[in-house]
Amino acid sequence: MASQTVGEKDAPTGNAPLTIALRRMPQQSGVIRDADDWTGISDPVKRRRLQNRLSQRTWRKKQNQARHFHHQPNSHPEHRPQNPESIVLWLTRFAEIQCLPGRGCHLARPGAQARLVEFARQAYQDYMVASPQPTILQTLVQLNVVNALGQNAAALGITVASLCAEDTLSPYNHSGPRTLEELTAPPSLQPTMLQVTVRHHPWIDLFPLPEMRDSILRICGSAEEDDLCVDLVDVEENDREKPNLVVWGDPSDPQAWEATVPFLRKWGWVVRECRGLLDSTNRWRERRGEKPLMFV
Repeated sequence: MASQTVGEKDAPTGNAPLTIALRRMPQQSGVIRDADDWTGISDPVKRRRLQNRLSQRTWRKKQNQARHFHHQPNSHPEHRPQNPESIVLWLTRFAEIQCLPGRGCHLARPGAQARLVEFARQAYQDYMVASPQPTILQTLVQLNVVNALGQNAAALGITVASLCAEDTLSPYNHSGPRTLEELTAPPSLQPTMLQVTVRHHPWIDLFPLPEMRDSILRICGSAEEDDLCVDLVDVEENDREKPNLVVWGDPSDPQAWEATVPFLRKWGWVVRECRGLLDSTNRWRERRGEKPLMFV
């Protein structure tokens, strides 16, 4: 049986698990001269400026390569060797080319939140009359994640207004006695040592997966963090390939969360150490009769 990559029309059959190769390329991959190397820079403003410069340079290079490719009469996609019993996702640091310059949060745009409220009302009405619309499923999945994160924010005493402000600091970074919400929050939302010591925006605190929160904190202040935030927290209507998560139950329950294949393609190098998320993902796939993913 010929091997295929995830996303092709026909996936291989059989009982063999799928294989997702989680590989991270050197972080200096886009560096041309020493002045562009942001590693070791402690100043967050300077570091982000250098990271944005590298992201934009890599994005422009990708666009130029794509234009050159389409002008070649006999061009063919590169074929990588694969295990014939596996479907391999090549998840590398080159995924950062998708961090498009100027990408912003759709929820912050005028009228966006009102449209989503109307969308939710209409979806509920369709459900009540037994007439669900399959075309809106992806948007509904994203909206469900936003609602789940909102519930976790409420459990932590984090307001919507503070989440929407770019300069908000996590409550775990404030000195002084802890709030009642922090003390009584579910165990899955209790802060890790990194959350207490690394200054960050509170959006990271909302996921009930401590390993995932720590993994995001390790790229805190970078262009990748901004892009990841948009993918996880924002709602982009009618985007079937948006890299996102799915939540199936209590938002504070780590086992209620699943990572989609588009998300793992783009962000696998960030969450490769998050065994809770990867194991939960396979449990939900198994319940649907889908092959488990093998993370290597």
